[in-house]
Amino acid sequence: MRVSPARRRRWNNILMLAVIAFIAVLNLPTIIKTYLVEEPQSTFPYLINPNAELQALHFSDWSLEKNQNRWRISKPSNIAPEELAARWQSLVGTEVDERTQQSLGAALREPKTIEVWYADLEEPQRITLYQTPQFWLLKNWQDKWIAVSVDASYLIPTF
Repeated sequence: MRVSPARRRRWNNILMLAVIAFIAVLNLPTIIKTYLVEEPQSTFPYLINPNAELQALHFSDWSLEKNQNRWRISKPSNIAPEELAARWQSLVGTEVDERTQQSLGAALREPKTIEVWYADLEEPQRITLYQTPQFWLLKNWQDKWIAVSVDASYLIPTF
C-alpha cells in the first residue's frame, strides 16, 4: 500500500508539532520559574548592595580588603577577615523614615564614613554612620537611612 504525498506531509506536520509540544513540556518548569514566580524580597533593606561584588571596606583607622580571593584586614583582630566581611555583606536594618531621622538629629553626633568599593565600579559607595547607645544609623546603598541594633564588637573588631 502506497501512502500519498499529502498524507505523508500531514503526518510529518503532526510529528513536528508533537516534538515541539514535548520540548515545551520539558521546559515548562524553567519558564514558570523565570516568568511567573517572583523571588522573595527581603522586608529589610541591605546596607551594602547584595547584587555587587564587594572588594573593600575602608574605615577611618582600619581596612578590610579582598586580595587574590582572600579577605585581609589591615590590623590584627579578634575576628577572622572572612567572617567580618560576611557580617558586613549580610547586614540588614529597619528603614527609618525622614521624620524619624530628623527627630533623631539632635542625638546624632560624630558621623563616621565608610568607603565601600565594589569590583565593577570606579567610585566607592560612601556610608554615613552614626552610633548611638541603642542602635546604629547608617545610610545604605540606596540612600535610605536604616537602623541596625547590633553590638559594636559584632561589626568593629577589637585590635
